[in-house]
Amino acid sequence: MPPPTIVTAPAPAAPIARENVISPSKMKQRSRTRPRASPRATPKARASPRAEGRDDDDTAPSPRPPAARRKSSGGSKSSGGSGKASSAARVPPSPSSATQAQGTPTRRKSDKENSPRSAATEPANGTPAATRRKSDKENKGKRSNRTPTNTEARSAAAAAAAALRPDSKENAHKALMSNLRAPDPSLADLLAVLTDFEGTSHLRRVNACGAIKTLTLHKANQIPLARTRGVVPSLTSVLCAVHATEEERTRCINALMHLCVPEANWKLVYLFPQTPEALARNMADKYPQIRYAACLAASFLAKKNRKEVVTNRLLMYAMARVVEVDKHGALERTGGQDRKVFVGARLCVLKMLLHLSKNRDVSTALARTDCVTGSLVGVAGQMEPGANVLCMAILTNLTRHPENAHHLVHKAPGVVATLVSQIESNDDECAKCALYALQNLSCTGNCRQELANAPDLLAHVTKAAFRRERPEQQLGALHVLKNLSDDPFNLVTMTNTPGCTATLLALANNDAGRGGAEQEGGTSAMAQYLACDTLATLSHWLLTLSATRKGGRREGGAGDGERRTFRQCTWEAWN
Repeated sequence: MPPPTIVTAPAPAAPIARENVISPSKMKQRSRTRPRASPRATPKARASPRAEGRDDDDTAPSPRPPAARRKSSGGSKSSGGSGKASSAARVPPSPSSATQAQGTPTRRKSDKENSPRSAATEPANGTPAATRRKSDKENKGKRSNRTPTNTEARSAAAAAAAALRPDSKENAHKALMSNLRAPDPSLADLLAVLTDFEGTSHLRRVNACGAIKTLTLHKANQIPLARTRGVVPSLTSVLCAVHATEEERTRCINALMHLCVPEANWKLVYLFPQTPEALARNMADKYPQIRYAACLAASFLAKKNRKEVVTNRLLMYAMARVVEVDKHGALERTGGQDRKVFVGARLCVLKMLLHLSKNRDVSTALARTDCVTGSLVGVAGQMEPGANVLCMAILTNLTRHPENAHHLVHKAPGVVATLVSQIESNDDECAKCALYALQNLSCTGNCRQELANAPDLLAHVTKAAFRRERPEQQLGALHVLKNLSDDPFNLVTMTNTPGCTATLLALANNDAGRGGAEQEGGTSAMAQYLACDTLATLSHWLLTLSATRKGGRREGGAGDGERRTFRQCTWEAWN
């Protein structure tokens, strides 16, 4: 064992001596070759025993003097990194080197004797292995308390966002409430006056409603106000209050309508709990201005909340009441200006239903809403031309989903009869929509017999198939006849319909306008093809029926029972 080192009082130039002890080149070598070092561990993880209040001068190996170390470091640089230099970087520096560098007299030893490898193998009371295990435990504790990295922070944020993702209405409401900002004092006072029905006078509440309406008129305020805590709930509470006056509700519904105009607010405003109820109550209001503003606000919100609007029974019932505004001649008893407002509100609802019917996801739920389909059937053909076209377009869009065909034909009373009556409408768009709807319904196998036996359906479709001046209606009618002919049970019904077979034969043999049809895009050629296809289908069912009813060979006959014989049979004719 080497003799102990004599330790004296430290000199004031300790930092300079420490730099002489550990050179930057050796620090790089130690960081590259240090065993079991964590990539996140900092140089502070290996604290010196002096910093921790320990004195390991008796147990730590005594390093070489500064002069010898400078000599060996220069040799390692010149050699390009020898085996001894790499092995020396494996053990951390001893704290006693700093005191020895301050002028401590030490006995010079050979390089081999003073090398860290030989010192690590010396049996001392405090071995470097024990010190290393203790420092490893300290590093492990420090690693457990470290701050998360950027990747871990991003994953935690993603997990928190997934927890608050608006998959359900409750989660969406929680996320909405957490992102609202607090109102300023003046706006908070207005909202407090607005919702205080007992302690505030009527005139003051009306003024507060007018002030909020004026604020929402500016486009720059519409998005911030919708995201301010208490604005939308205060408006909806007034609209849902039974004892609220007409003036209060008029100003509040106009303010709510202004907040629904920006597209960024369509999803947000509907998430407030009382918004659907407030809209439904005021859409069926007896005052025309309130009804029109509520219908217009609902038409904006329905563009981003299709499923929620269709599944809300209050809104659907309110829409049905708006559509049936003239069910018992109520519009005739109103004034001219109020009548225009009521008609405009009904037009808003019809456009909203048209938008909803164009979406495949909500088409099945909308077709099974009996109040809406019943109201459309009741007012079809009895409104102004523009409203009638919208009504037929809604019914036509509902037939586009294959799952709606059976419900509309068998369980929705009056739908088929309405479509049949609109075939003879004076409006070409209504007639075209009716034929397209019947074409979609006739594609379903379990609806063909019901449609073929519907009163006046085949008669009106046959007339429409001969409308050469309206090619779209003609093709729609021929498609309906072709679809109905695919069912063998409709053979007798179609052949018994006056003019059905004759119309098909006339269209199949019509070659007069072939040149003009080619110039118009081949419309007459398509009509001729559909007529021939329908006749071929009907003849196929006739041939199949005759083949199944025909019994084998006749007595004395040589013909096959399954083939046509083209023979004539006489009764006692003279040659």
